[in-house]
Amino acid sequence: MIPAPIPPNDAERVASLDNMNLLSTPRESDLDRVTRTAQKVFGTEIALVSLVDAERQWFKSRYGLDATETPRAISFCGHAISDGRTLVVTNAAEDERFHDNPLVTGGPEIRFYAGQPLTNPDGYRIGTLCVISSQVRPFSDDDREVLQDLGRMAEVVLSNRYLSETQKALLDSLVAANRDKLIDPLTGLWNRRGFDDLMEREISRARREDAPLAVAMADIDHFKRINDSFSHGVGDEAIKLAAELLTEGSRATDVVARFGGEEFVVIAPGVDADTLPLLGDKIVGMFRAKARIDTVDGKYPFTVSLGMTLAGPGDDLHPETLLETADKALYAAKEGGRDRYVISS
Repeated sequence: MIPAPIPPNDAERVASLDNMNLLSTPRESDLDRVTRTAQKVFGTEIALVSLVDAERQWFKSRYGLDATETPRAISFCGHAISDGRTLVVTNAAEDERFHDNPLVTGGPEIRFYAGQPLTNPDGYRIGTLCVISSQVRPFSDDDREVLQDLGRMAEVVLSNRYLSETQKALLDSLVAANRDKLIDPLTGLWNRRGFDDLMEREISRARREDAPLAVAMADIDHFKRINDSFSHGVGDEAIKLAAELLTEGSRATDVVARFGGEEFVVIAPGVDADTLPLLGDKIVGMFRAKARIDTVDGKYPFTVSLGMTLAGPGDDLHPETLLETADKALYAAKEGGRDRYVISS
């Protein structure tokens, strides 16, 4: 195996990547759209946006892979950013750089890899958009052009992404290693610890600006039936898809977190009484249209129930009160037949 080369300007490159506040951050819907499209266009099992840090490659967006990172030394993407051109490996088992690589000899047993380097506004190659398969396959000039175009789209998303004031403040206060402790590895969302911190920050911001603050609790309907009928692995796929749909249905300024098990929470700052039902309609409708998981019996649809609450300017804001009110509304949505939202003031 030939380890991924280290560019001469790597320290500057890593510093530029760090300044983008990308490493060890939650999934983002616009970037997921690019990665999901790449997976569908090329028909590969795996598609990733991989960011190459000093010692690791960390996956900002991932489809078809549960791992959140791998060592940089064994990464294919490390080779791609060093070379600077689209890296295509049609059969890794016969490539002298990769034939005995642990990612080839063991899971995910990479055979085909195509990676398009991603360049940030400072001009540094920070990672790749890559597609991966366990099957040997060709890659045409047209395929290469499509991957380059999708890579450019990923660059635009990364350059123009928007972080809410509270999320940026939290990320600025932590090094990447500590950020990892706030991210749920299964879904790529904020975990309960990250949510608790951001909830306090959003409440402080709402008090300071005398602004409204909405909270929504979301729960996958009949989740136990999914686990019992198929497997916990299929249940995990439902949880991951729910996380994707909640992220897609929320705004960039919203906080989306996995609260525990199959339950999620969304903090929506600045939402008023007129727009809160629109958010509920959007999320419930998105699950009706897109929540389908693969099972031994074919595609299995599932829905979600939402409990929502809104604190207006001047209201007494406390995390426990907001969560308890949203949870009661969620219970009412379940009791009312599921696949719906209920708003409780």
